Amino acid sequence: MFDIAYDAPANILRVHVRDFWSPEDVTRFAGAVALALRDARRMRSDFDIIVESFDFPVQANHVADLLAGIKDAGMTATSGRAAVVVGSRLNQLQAERTLVHPRVKVFATMEAAEAWLATPV
Repeated sequence: MFDIAYDAPANILRVHVRDFWSPEDVTRFAGAVALALRDARRMRSDFDIIVESFDFPVQANHVADLLAGIKDAGMTATSGRAAVVVGSRLNQLQAERTLVHPRVKVFATMEAAEAWLATPV
């Protein structure tokens, strides 16, 4: 369903999401994200976030809206940026609709996302 790990050498919180979720799954994910954000922030306050969602189909609107709340918490925990990598144009449209933030950008490839995060602000 999801994996979360802080990559200290790269200073990136790496999140991998997959499958179709219910609101209860979002609640479990929110708790895991909160712990990961706390742990990453102990190391540095300027970490970036990369979300790999190639295996994460378009979600029900109410689930996507719940995920937007987690984005808000994530972006208040860091001064870094967040890259969301999607597997389809439809996923991209949903992510761009729900994950609106000046430091969040949606990408179709991991290479483009990593290049953006590597570019100085």
